[in-house]
Amino acid sequence: MLIESYFDDSSDPRREKYYACGGLMGNQEQWDLFDILWNTETQGLEKPFRATECECQHGQFKDWTKPRCDELMARLVRIITGLRLFGFASIVPIVEFGRVFPNLNSQDAFLLAVTQTIMNMAHIAHGADMDAELWFEKGQNNGAIVETFNSIGALDWKPARRLRGIHLEPKELRPLQSADLIAREAFKHIDNLNIRPTRIPVRRMSDTLFFILWTEGALEHLAANGGPKNMQFLGSFEDAPDGAKLKHFWKKSWELHEQKAD
Repeated sequence: MLIESYFDDSSDPRREKYYACGGLMGNQEQWDLFDILWNTETQGLEKPFRATECECQHGQFKDWTKPRCDELMARLVRIITGLRLFGFASIVPIVEFGRVFPNLNSQDAFLLAVTQTIMNMAHIAHGADMDAELWFEKGQNNGAIVETFNSIGALDWKPARRLRGIHLEPKELRPLQSADLIAREAFKHIDNLNIRPTRIPVRRMSDTLFFILWTEGALEHLAANGGPKNMQFLGSFEDAPDGAKLKHFWKKSWELHEQKAD
C-alpha cells in the first residue's frame, strides 16, 4: 500500500523568523474524495487557493468580506478533518539557525525543514509497512528538494527504502493547496506562540496534526554532530537519550491514533 503526501513551505515575507515545511498525508481513497470535495468548495475561484490571501483578503479575495473568507477557510478545514488526513510540519527558527550555523544561509534552514519532512514520511511509511510518495509545489527550490530526496534515498537507513518517488507540481494540484494551508498554520502557530491564543483552524485540526519545532538546543546538538548535511545522524536524531530534544505539538494524538490502528 502507498501513503501519498503533499507538502508546501511557509515563512514571513522577509524570511527573518521561521521556515515551515508542512502538509498532509493519506491513502489514495482519501485523496480521491478530497479532490472532489475541495473542488466543490473552490470551483468559483479564479486561481488556486492560497491560505495567506484568503486570511488577509489579498489577491483574488480582495473584494471578499472577512466573514466570507473565514467561512471558506472553515469549510476547507472541515474537509481535512472529515477525511482524517494527517498533517505534519517541521519548523526551523531562522535567527537561531543563523547563530548556530553562521556559515549557512536561510535556504539551508529551509532545507533542514524539508529534510526532516521527507525523513518523517520515510519513518511513518516504514512503521506502517507501506511505501511513501511525496509531492512538493514546483518553485525555485526544485533542484535542492530533489537532491535532498535522492540523498536520503541513498542512505543506509531502512526507512529510506520506503521512499518511492517525489513529484514537483504547480499549485493547481488541489492537495498542494491544502498543504499550503497546513504550512501556513504551522508557521503562524509558532510565530504566535505565547503571544496569541491557538488559531481556530489549528484547534479544529489538532487531533490529526504533528508539528515539530527545532529549538536552539536541538540545533546546537545537530551542529555538534556534523550539521544538517549529516543525514545519517538526522535519521536517528531523537533516539539518542542524551541529545537535545525537538519541541513537539500534539504528538500524543498521533500516538493514540497509531495504537488504535494496531
